[in-house]
Amino acid sequence: MKQQPRTIEKQARTSLLLLLTAGFLLSLLYCPPVDIFFDDKEIFRYIGRVIARGGVPYRDVFDHKPPLIYFFNVAGPWGLWVIDTALTLVATLVFFRLCRRHRLAFPWLLPLLFDLLLRNYLVCMGIGMTRAYTAIFLLLFFCLLFGISARRYFWMGLLAAATLLMQQDQLLPLLPMIVYACAKVFTRRPGRSISMAALGFAALSLPVLLYFGFHHALADLWRDAFRFNFDWYTERVSTAEQFRAIHAALEGTGTLMPLVIALTLGITALFLRHANKPLVIAALLTVGLSFIANLLSGHAFNYYLLPLAASLPMLVFAVFDSIGEPFLGDRKSRLLFGFLLCCLPLYNAVQHATHLSTHTDDVVAAMPEYRWLRDQPLTDGQLYIFNNSNWAYAYNRRDILSPSPWIYHYFWGWYPRWDAGHAQLKSIENELAAHHTRFVVDFSGDLPFRDPTALADWKAFLRASYRPVAVPGATAQLLWELTPPPTAVRPAAGPPVK
Repeated sequence: MKQQPRTIEKQARTSLLLLLTAGFLLSLLYCPPVDIFFDDKEIFRYIGRVIARGGVPYRDVFDHKPPLIYFFNVAGPWGLWVIDTALTLVATLVFFRLCRRHRLAFPWLLPLLFDLLLRNYLVCMGIGMTRAYTAIFLLLFFCLLFGISARRYFWMGLLAAATLLMQQDQLLPLLPMIVYACAKVFTRRPGRSISMAALGFAALSLPVLLYFGFHHALADLWRDAFRFNFDWYTERVSTAEQFRAIHAALEGTGTLMPLVIALTLGITALFLRHANKPLVIAALLTVGLSFIANLLSGHAFNYYLLPLAASLPMLVFAVFDSIGEPFLGDRKSRLLFGFLLCCLPLYNAVQHATHLSTHTDDVVAAMPEYRWLRDQPLTDGQLYIFNNSNWAYAYNRRDILSPSPWIYHYFWGWYPRWDAGHAQLKSIENELAAHHTRFVVDFSGDLPFRDPTALADWKAFLRASYRPVAVPGATAQLLWELTPPPTAVRPAAGPPVK
């Protein structure tokens, strides 16, 4: 017996309400009091405060990410959470409507998979990571492909610009969908569509360029946010080693099973007869390119898997939308596949929800040096953290600014050619001297310098200008205080002049 249209609409509204509620609750697991502590996010938060105080990224503080994440962080921790939650719910809503419009069985299933993968605590590191936003942009771009309005190309262009300005290497997973969109464009009205996409790209990128141009920092933007990543931020390891590391990351985060199922469905769809193979191929390429950060950098950080939160549901959608075979088209089969796709991410969500903590920042806050400094009156320029980006937390917590733009500097431990002439090191030393910086927390021993002469230079400066502070409970000598200048000796008073 067929359901009445009114009943179907009511069920759809109920499904959407439950889906958005689930998405909101998953976001609530990472609201500021219980968000996961991570050093990258502390750096982003610090640079957001620099902007709020009138500073400019790259000119006044160094980092090598594109600038959009810093502008998001100007909103502060709760403001960022609202932005993040709103973007996630919009993507969930748009994807649900696409699944329903294409009459997929259980249209809430793939949007739920997106939410679960995006909020996997073993991958996402809480909210505020750049690749989480580019995953949202990727899914929205995918949904726009199936629209009918010419204005959708404006939004697709804007999303491409947002991806470039959020995490530049994530343009590569977007590339197959851009090619697929172009193929659709050239069969219709290429002139208007391309001009709309260019307008959308310019609508976001031009204001950003004008901001840096107005502050005379375009060269700094290009040097640090783009050229730096090609000149330095790569590390060559063997292919076998890369794939072992990627496999370990997938297995350790519960992402391997959804990946294998989605790839099995996608590859199977290539051998079945249907008219939508170009979309399936584009989706398969998107999944493959989701690993581009792992392959380019030689690392397999768990958060590099965030693009899969969008690319896996996109691939499964392409398969389900294309295939009418009983093996893939039957409602019970799709429910089974959906359960297998969601079960491990759902388990991870429950695991995280039952172990929330308000003490994730104890990696810094519990250290004796931090507790000792907590009782000291500190202002801008009076504290400097050397070689430990976790401690950007101290700048943020005390609402102070570093005396030096260099707050992220592990590069002496990564690259033997880094700062060969010690110009960067000298600039840090000069800034500390100019600001009469009172305290330095020195972590130079945590990551051995590849250039021993740079370490010797830094240690010599520290011993000459600072004295060690004995901190109760400390296990290493990390805290140093500025040596006060010698007091001038007054001459003895002579007899009164007659």
